[in-house]
Amino acid sequence: MIKIIFVLQLKILLLLVPLLLAKLHGQISYSGSINPGNMVRLSDQSEISLPFRLAEAEVGYSSGDFEIKTNSALEYRWSNNENELQIREAYLTWYPSWGEVKLGKQIHAWGAVDGNNPTDNLNPYDYYYMFLPGADRKIGTISGSAKYYWNDSQIEGVYIPEHEGNRYPFGEKAFPLDIPEAAPDLMDVNAGSEFGIRIQSTFGSSDFSFSYFNGRDRSFTYVGMNANIPSFFYRKTNVIGFDLVSFIGEFTNRIEIARFKTHIDMNLDRPYFNNTTYIQYAEQIEYTTSTDIMLSSQLIGYIEGIFSLEDLGYTRLVQTTLPELIPGMGTPFASFSDLGLMLSASANYFDDALELSGNTFMDLKDSQSMLGVSAKYSPMDNLKLNLSVSKFMGEEGTQFYSMEDFSHLKFGLEYHF
Repeated sequence: MIKIIFVLQLKILLLLVPLLLAKLHGQISYSGSINPGNMVRLSDQSEISLPFRLAEAEVGYSSGDFEIKTNSALEYRWSNNENELQIREAYLTWYPSWGEVKLGKQIHAWGAVDGNNPTDNLNPYDYYYMFLPGADRKIGTISGSAKYYWNDSQIEGVYIPEHEGNRYPFGEKAFPLDIPEAAPDLMDVNAGSEFGIRIQSTFGSSDFSFSYFNGRDRSFTYVGMNANIPSFFYRKTNVIGFDLVSFIGEFTNRIEIARFKTHIDMNLDRPYFNNTTYIQYAEQIEYTTSTDIMLSSQLIGYIEGIFSLEDLGYTRLVQTTLPELIPGMGTPFASFSDLGLMLSASANYFDDALELSGNTFMDLKDSQSMLGVSAKYSPMDNLKLNLSVSKFMGEEGTQFYSMEDFSHLKFGLEYHF
């Protein structure tokens, strides 16, 4: 009942936003961009027909200690003129003397490293945008959050009344990952609410935080047999995380590690990986050269738990090959590799009119890798021309081997207002 009332209050609040703006006297801010572009395969120059965000807009309204923010996007597909208006965020913020309170559809940001955060599990991922950085690949969810500040520390609590899973591109033949044609029938489970807490502080010149999250996996997985029928649903998972940002000379070091404890909270004839623990971690080192070239390396790892045959539903010892546990939370790169290294470099030239960057991801256990280069040129204020190339390589049986046909050239422009 509390969850239903919470969701209804938020929906009523969003409907009343235009009336609030008409009655109150405050300041309105807005910004946005128009981003037409396209992708073609390197192999045969054929179009890769996937939806993308053609336009984005952020609108804010502030009055006193209160602020309303919205973030929307127009998703578009060239091949069939398919379009959809998405409200990615819409929330109200109150700034009391002791901190801040947010209520509405939000995208949260936890963790220390850039993009591949094991501890950041509050929002589901949109797999159509998996190769975009940071918040661009997340889905906003209805939630409430509060931060309390004291001295150099802060504590944050987040409440999510209703679970939401990742957005998958089912039936998309152009999509590079192995996504099925349609979602399987998920078991009817009372998902319940989710919550998290994070404590941040400083020690010397370092920033660190501890976090805890209690919720359901963002990816559904096979969980076992029920009445001789394969069953799928979102597992219950608890996450304990730690992150640290420290400075050693000219180097910035970011470390993040999370322990996941997942279990199946319903009766099954043969449960699959019940009461299982696994670990994900990431370390990022940054350095800026004397010529203002930004260098960055990121080590991403996944440690699978130790499983008994009883965890897989077997009641006696048999000779069998244990299947892999597919993590339903954490960094998506854990589904690509148990241990990977990402390297990147970027620099600006001609008074920041030209930005050149390159990056690579190498699997340190399997023979697969990814290479990307990009250039952005701004011939005038508010306008950028973009060009990038992404190349996937791997031996047969690896994830990137199946993605080789997705190697592509991407071009477009950005107009900001």
